[in-house]
Amino acid sequence: MHETQKAVRVRDGDHMNNFPHRQEVTLVTGSVSYRQAGSGPDLVLLHGLAGNSGTWERQFEKFANRFRMTAWDAPGYGHSDAVAPAVDGYADTLGAFTQAIGIERFIVIGHSMGGVVAGNFAGRYRDRVSGLVLSCTHLGRRQRAGGPLGEKYLARLAQYDAMSPLDYGRARAESMTAPGCNPEILEDFARIAAETRKEGLEAAARVVSEADNRSHFAHLDMPVLVLAGDLDRTVSRASTEELVDAIPGQLPSFALHYLPGVGHAPYMEDANLYNALLGDFLSSLYK
Repeated sequence: MHETQKAVRVRDGDHMNNFPHRQEVTLVTGSVSYRQAGSGPDLVLLHGLAGNSGTWERQFEKFANRFRMTAWDAPGYGHSDAVAPAVDGYADTLGAFTQAIGIERFIVIGHSMGGVVAGNFAGRYRDRVSGLVLSCTHLGRRQRAGGPLGEKYLARLAQYDAMSPLDYGRARAESMTAPGCNPEILEDFARIAAETRKEGLEAAARVVSEADNRSHFAHLDMPVLVLAGDLDRTVSRASTEELVDAIPGQLPSFALHYLPGVGHAPYMEDANLYNALLGDFLSSLYK
């Protein structure tokens, strides 16, 4: 059971060659842990509800020779302290975090919950964002602030309480990837999801549930790339289309790609195609 794991320090995975260990920086709101590698233009990566900074191993491996890659652990994940569960607050924490480690202007990649934060940040701090990548995400569920969480999130929290960390991770991996996913990828996903802390999961679920980024998207003025899994059972195609419809028509560039044969973790399920599409977008910004 997860309750017996409270005293265990979050494991610092080092699965791939030269994958960076966690660092920490202290803000007014508390500590933020993150991984950083490479040099060049800044690329900041925000994980989803079942992830952490370790989510992005395959992207670090591909792009750290061209970019300074920084992946945070969202509030309540990794070694990061929790903050009040509101999307504006998470975006403000992102702004303070990046400034604290010397990053002023950057490309932001947000996956799922991280995409909700990234879209909010890009609309509210657009002078700091040179490019926006929205991965398997949406505008927010627009539920009443302080109301009960939806059944899907309550079920996930119950699952967390009922299972061992690795069994929870495997359950999340099975539900969020496409049928027939490579078993090694499933285990990688499970290993990362097993590190989830309940306080982070519950707060992030509330952030996603109560967010409404429609007004913030009206202010986007940077190049935007939207990536979605064709078999995603977590973020529907209708939610993706709603997000795309909210993006202004006059942008420096815009692209939407549905990756075939993958679910809610295309950055792992088909890292080659995901990285190729991401690489094309990044190359268009730095010709």
